[in-house]
Amino acid sequence: MNRILLIIRSTSSVKVKDALECYGNTNQLHRVWEISDDLPPLMDEEDISLPEMSDIDVILSYALHPDINYFLVEQLKSSSTEKVLLMPHDHAPLPPGYHVYGNLLVGVLHPCCVIPPFKNSILSEFREEFGTPAFHIEVKDGVITDIEVITHTRCGAADFIAEHLVGIPVDQSYTKAGLLTQYYCQSSGGPSGSIHTAGKIHAEAVKKALPE
Repeated sequence: MNRILLIIRSTSSVKVKDALECYGNTNQLHRVWEISDDLPPLMDEEDISLPEMSDIDVILSYALHPDINYFLVEQLKSSSTEKVLLMPHDHAPLPPGYHVYGNLLVGVLHPCCVIPPFKNSILSEFREEFGTPAFHIEVKDGVITDIEVITHTRCGAADFIAEHLVGIPVDQSYTKAGLLTQYYCQSSGGPSGSIHTAGKIHAEAVKKALPE
């Protein structure tokens, strides 16, 4: 079982907390570290006290501050036990992708609802419940009658889609799933943001789950 530390800075991260508490079985929320929205753009390590992480397996950082994320990486590099640190690409001190430092695996995600596979037992267990979204869909007479979420997204968007797609005609489901995701998602917008990518990922997951 993975013990999770969730680092929250803004109200948008509350959706992650709710999803972990609602859908986490083998991945359980162990602690929440809430930090202030009002932080200077540049920080030194002595400006903030990092939480205890020795008993944690997965750290989900929504610190949204490059210095705090950097301090987390630096502290966890010396861990004597395996740990996984996942963070959005926004305000990350490293480029998107996976980075290995001894017992530490850092995943910089773009967007957060896609967690690519990597040979790491902690990450694999996390991905089984909160990885790239996946559904099981039942259809009758061209209309969606039931949706089961197989793999949740940690913001809860997959479950939001499942709740609101029942009764939608199949030929409208792809577009509807994308719009629902963008309505619910807290990813960054704009040309370089990931909210549109998140919408497409959930829409493709719905399309893949539709019976032929």
